[in-house]
Amino acid sequence: MIKVGSFFRKSVIEGLKEDIRKCESLFVIQYSKLSSIDMTTLRNSLKVAKSRVIVAKNTLVRRAFQDAQVTGLDTLLEGQVALVFGEKDIAATTKALTKFAKGNQNLVLKGGLYNNRTLNTKDIENISNLPSKETLRAQVVGALQAPLAGLVFTLKGSLNKLVIVLNQIKEKKQ
Repeated sequence: MIKVGSFFRKSVIEGLKEDIRKCESLFVIQYSKLSSIDMTTLRNSLKVAKSRVIVAKNTLVRRAFQDAQVTGLDTLLEGQVALVFGEKDIAATTKALTKFAKGNQNLVLKGGLYNNRTLNTKDIENISNLPSKETLRAQVVGALQAPLAGLVFTLKGSLNKLVIVLNQIKEKKQ
């Protein structure tokens, strides 16, 4: 006979393990004294950054960390904590978290994980100051495009001068 409680715990742990494996970045936040309205606001701002918040019991999160072989975050699991899973852009997720934390003293960024590297609060703040992937891509494209645009402009200028000289020769001959 399977106990309903143990079945529920196992399914929560399995779900957390799957989320840990799929996410690009993982953050631990402390949300004590955060109102449900503020939590909804946080969830909505993270949804824009393609991230999500999951609240689970610390014992279940510890077990999921253990099963998923995540190290370095166990010590952060004290008090009312939640996990933030970043699906795409770590900069966008950290920007949303730090912006919300600056506006709300009841949210504390405790730490995180990115590419199997443990992040402290200073690392999270530094990442939040980085431009997003889209901005970086635009900067790279602009940097690659600038020399080509200069070459085209130079060649176009030379061709214009050649056309002007040929027109002047044509006018003199007439």
